[in-house]
Amino acid sequence: MDILSVLKSRLEIVDDSVTSKELVDRLVARGPLEESLHLTELDTLVKRHYQWLKHLPRVRPFYAIKSNDEPSIVETTILLGCGYDCASTGELKRILGFRVEPERIMFGQPMKTIESLELAKKMKLRTVFDTEDELRKIHQYYPEANVVIRFRLETAEDSLNLGIKFGCEVDVEARELLDLAKELGINVIGWCFNLGHACINPKNFYTGIKKGKALTDYAESLGFKFNLIDLGGGFSGDKDVSIEQYAEQINKGLDEFFPAELGYMIVAEPGRYYSAAAVTAVVPIHGKRFIRSKDNPNDIEKVFYYFNDGIYATFYSAKYRGKAVKPIVWKQLNECGPTRKTTLYGPTCDGIDFFAKDIEMPELNVADFVVFENQGAYSRVHACRFNGFSPPKPVIFVRQSVWALLEEASEGDATKVVQESKYLLENIEFEKLSYASIN
Repeated sequence: MDILSVLKSRLEIVDDSVTSKELVDRLVARGPLEESLHLTELDTLVKRHYQWLKHLPRVRPFYAIKSNDEPSIVETTILLGCGYDCASTGELKRILGFRVEPERIMFGQPMKTIESLELAKKMKLRTVFDTEDELRKIHQYYPEANVVIRFRLETAEDSLNLGIKFGCEVDVEARELLDLAKELGINVIGWCFNLGHACINPKNFYTGIKKGKALTDYAESLGFKFNLIDLGGGFSGDKDVSIEQYAEQINKGLDEFFPAELGYMIVAEPGRYYSAAAVTAVVPIHGKRFIRSKDNPNDIEKVFYYFNDGIYATFYSAKYRGKAVKPIVWKQLNECGPTRKTTLYGPTCDGIDFFAKDIEMPELNVADFVVFENQGAYSRVHACRFNGFSPPKPVIFVRQSVWALLEEASEGDATKVVQESKYLLENIEFEKLSYASIN
């Protein structure tokens, strides 16, 4: 069965006029279930791709499937013609299983297992290094590889600085590694960096490109011929963030240091950018507890709510990545109780399984629903069955016009189909949900 047919079997096609709010209402109408629901709108992902092509025409998106590997999302990116950033044997085998061409894959793991390196050799994949030991390992198991050197940027203001774990120092260490690569006869074809998730300062992309230019000049003095630039990730995917803030700095840096006539292949590794806004978590309250004043038992100081979803599933990032939740109470405010200090707990017996503490919320009841936008990235991929609880269940929708676009893209030039879509041009905004939103 082809990808389009498989994808169609996973989703419901709805009329263009159906709103996101109406889709949430449909899920809420089912009543509380054992698992939370992930309302997944593929239209949002396709709109993100349209915006990428519009604002970053020189940069090919290699989707980071670690952000969300839900089958319908992966299959949609394949139909759109995306490349892929893979970090493990499992991810590589999955993407290769879709018959994605090796040139559309970047094996971006700086610390590879020997088995995965042997797979990369078999499939002739590009890969990455950032240490002397990794370079020697590549020389031993995949000496004919085309490799990319990964350097780090010091970005203290960003919430997740991947430079702590990956990336060599760019001014001295990177040059020493290039010297070693030359000595070993390994073909280094370019450089990459990664700013982590949701880069706060888009100017860091310009800084990275500028540093990459200096590294390129040094590599060429050694006889290397660089032809690949990988700008990594760091692109926010929330509904209220535009790609334009990143594109301005990236395009400026590329035009200044790597103009189009030089012919470089330029890629980036957006994950959150594509997946975050595509998913809305629809979560019912299963339990409630009042915390009363010790001095006056009639005085309610706080309220705890218990959900069927927590840090072992959707809300991992709220706990460990600084991604604060923004609850949307799915009922009229005049139907709620007074505003109280509130803590939101997951279902497990783990005492630290809470994902918001002492926030202000109107009082709710068991079986009421709370909705969370922008939950498509680094959420369900973290889910485990701790205590036997089920992971969130994706419920997938796509509008009729976007489905027609995917059908057309599957038969021809996907990039051209997306760029020339009148529907996307006229319907590029994201619907922002509201009922009784809590700031």
